[in-house]
Amino acid sequence: MEASQPITIRTLAADGRAAVERFFLEELDDIALYWRFFRTMTPLTVHAYVEQMRFGSGCVVFGAFYGERLVGVAELSAIPGSEMCAENRPGSLSCAELGIAVSNQLRHKGVGRALLEYLLHDAWARGLKRIQLSSLRDNRPMLGLAERLGFKPLREESGEIIMQALRPGDWRAAPVQAVNLPAAGERGEAAAPRQLACAIQLHKGHCDP
Repeated sequence: MEASQPITIRTLAADGRAAVERFFLEELDDIALYWRFFRTMTPLTVHAYVEQMRFGSGCVVFGAFYGERLVGVAELSAIPGSEMCAENRPGSLSCAELGIAVSNQLRHKGVGRALLEYLLHDAWARGLKRIQLSSLRDNRPMLGLAERLGFKPLREESGEIIMQALRPGDWRAAPVQAVNLPAAGERGEAAAPRQLACAIQLHKGHCDP
């Protein structure tokens, strides 16, 4: 792939399910799938997972595109009653869980960092205060990236390392793409534009919405 080709990050809607399924099946090898889902995945289990993905109602899915090709997917879930975000209540969501995966062909080129930066920027714009992720202990690239972006380890459970990032107390950056999480403005934030995408250059590893 040409290093000069831009990667565009945007929010996915429910009509993107087929593209997400193709991404998991065609862009990730068995190890990458295991790192993402913590278990062996088959085409059938991938299909079942994608079918139950929620696009809205407290969840948002971001896609990183190389032209029209989906090469990265990040999911942010802020729902009441989840084990990792026990403080969430209906109408009062302050914590979210995330999952992220990048095409095997684009690892170590800055796509994962840009996608995660974009997700965090959007989460803080929603008024969320805490983001948690789980990573297998041997997934050193994920753990290293999370640490570089401010995640701190909380605990380890059965080979999984739980990390969290807290919204900076002085966070005042301009919000990005609107999603169906706590609405911007409910906690004093400015309203977010609806169709803002973020373009990066491969190898740059940074996203400026």
